[in-house]
Amino acid sequence: MMRGGAEIPFPYRSHANDYHDHFARTLGHALLSKWRSFKVKRNPGEICISPLKSPDIRPLGPEDIPLIFLTRNSLRFLRSFLLHYRTLGVTRFLCIDDRSTDGTREFLLEESDVDLFGSDIRYREANGGRSWREAIVQLYGTNRWYLNVDCDEYFIYHQYETKRLPQFIAGLEAAGITHCPAPMIDCYPGDAITSAVFDGSSDVMPWEIANMFDVEGYRLLRTGSGMIMSGGPRARVLNNPDIHDELMKYPLVYVEGEITFGVSIHKPWPFTRNFSPIMGSLLHFKFFDQTEKLVREAIADNQYYRGSRSYKNMLEAIKKGQLDYLRSEISNEFRNSQQLAELGFFKTVF
Repeated sequence: MMRGGAEIPFPYRSHANDYHDHFARTLGHALLSKWRSFKVKRNPGEICISPLKSPDIRPLGPEDIPLIFLTRNSLRFLRSFLLHYRTLGVTRFLCIDDRSTDGTREFLLEESDVDLFGSDIRYREANGGRSWREAIVQLYGTNRWYLNVDCDEYFIYHQYETKRLPQFIAGLEAAGITHCPAPMIDCYPGDAITSAVFDGSSDVMPWEIANMFDVEGYRLLRTGSGMIMSGGPRARVLNNPDIHDELMKYPLVYVEGEITFGVSIHKPWPFTRNFSPIMGSLLHFKFFDQTEKLVREAIADNQYYRGSRSYKNMLEAIKKGQLDYLRSEISNEFRNSQQLAELGFFKTVF
């Protein structure tokens, strides 16, 4: 459910560079003194991740750009996912596999730039994966940039097609940005979902199949701990404000403390850094021909937030035929990053 806060027009109405946010600066001064005293409840003795390739942990070099991700039966995404992020400039993938059974683990074991881990607990016991992310940061170190995404999320920013992550990060640093907000933009096929086949067997990218997105209908709020967003096709079609998924994430952050991801992937710590202008988006892919099958599997696995409530609501919508066709009068076909910048989905660094 969306909570109260100061509302921001989104997509942005002005596309000029703007790195100054009075609200963020004011809040930052008010909360800065609380940063070092912040405590996170955790039981480190109960969390264990184990490397699956070698007992030795390969340290990161100063020029490495690491990406943390969690997997559970994500084989159909892995080929395009790794290709996308390697092209952006990611040099190491730090992955925890949550007991996949579809070949995900076997695939990743063959990838030389993937450090693969297993765990003695499941996703829900790991606080929705947050404890795993903390464990990864403890192993590989702080005072560096990390990407932190899911397998069905593809981070993009203005000119990502030609400007690699080191250049983008340099632009963020020049602007004083250390937490890069990026909302999830749900993409969907223009025709029936049942005809949208994406099995990951080729180099086809998911946005070539699910190539549509909503150009309006989003709600962006500033709260005391960060920005939150709702909207998109699920909110539009399901038409129930109580089951809107929270779309805002911070996929690229400069990590100085081990609890950065331990609070929430939607609100990394310290909160004072969560109010920068939106500089990117996460193209998010839930809608293909196997959506119903995957939703049913997620419900049966029972590892997700509030008893997998979001997936249960999606299943009800599927049964009613509400997700058969998601295209509407506010749909647009995704072309490139320049298009999203012009539409106001993110501001420009370059």
